[in-house]
Amino acid sequence: MEKKEHEIVQRALRQVQARRERRRQTLARRGLLLFWPLLLLGFFLLPLPLTQPWSLEQRVWALVHGFCAQAPGHMLSFGGRELPLCARDSGLYLGASLAMAYLLLRGYGWAAGRPARWFWRVFALVGLFFAVDVLNSVAGDRFYASIYPPHNALRLASGLLLGMCLAVPLLWALSLSFAARQPQRSVFNSWGDLLALLALEGLAGLLLWSGWPFLYVPLTVLTVLAMLALLLAGVFLWILLVTKGKQVLESCGQVLPALFWASVISAALLAGLSALRYLLVG
Repeated sequence: MEKKEHEIVQRALRQVQARRERRRQTLARRGLLLFWPLLLLGFFLLPLPLTQPWSLEQRVWALVHGFCAQAPGHMLSFGGRELPLCARDSGLYLGASLAMAYLLLRGYGWAAGRPARWFWRVFALVGLFFAVDVLNSVAGDRFYASIYPPHNALRLASGLLLGMCLAVPLLWALSLSFAARQPQRSVFNSWGDLLALLALEGLAGLLLWSGWPFLYVPLTVLTVLAMLALLLAGVFLWILLVTKGKQVLESCGQVLPALFWASVISAALLAGLSALRYLLVG
């Protein structure tokens, strides 16, 4: 009798918990449907700053200013108009997004097995190249003491390569967050995929380096959206780590609450860091 009563109580508790979860998901869905349209409307329509409203191009530059120093000489020019992200950051964000899209199209979306060991060696070499070129560039800009002449081609190449490599652990972490993950399948273990990614990143690099004026708008949109997507993914994973720990998401609906708060935090980070950088360095 007591066992039956215990089962009834547990079933009722599970039902209450399920209803609460459904309500949280519904609220999060509504929040997302309101938040992003309102944010976009405010970005495009609000007269900011009030004294002399910025053009759309100036707004985009201000949007990414917190994540990119936009230093003169580091920018990519297209018919006299510069991309809002510098050469290194344009390569980094676009490279990571292209690599992520390639891996998803190749069917690695739920792969949760460790990447091949050789990948980590490639990652380490790319990371070393990136770090050396960053330090060399900083030394040249600040102290006029670079080891070799800094060049935007190297900045772009280092960004593209690091972005390509970062996409693998990012996709791996996202796959591990879901119950549908496939732990027996490696997220990256093919030299053929590496060569294909290098070709894809090379094509992106040529387009970013071309300077063709008609590419200015599409590349601005792609690089800024890539930056926003990577920021959102990073904040989303952080929220899952804090709120769920080692628990996995059983359904796509459970993504919504974390995605809503990731959207809010990402928007706050963009606005806050941009405002802080304008206050500190202009």
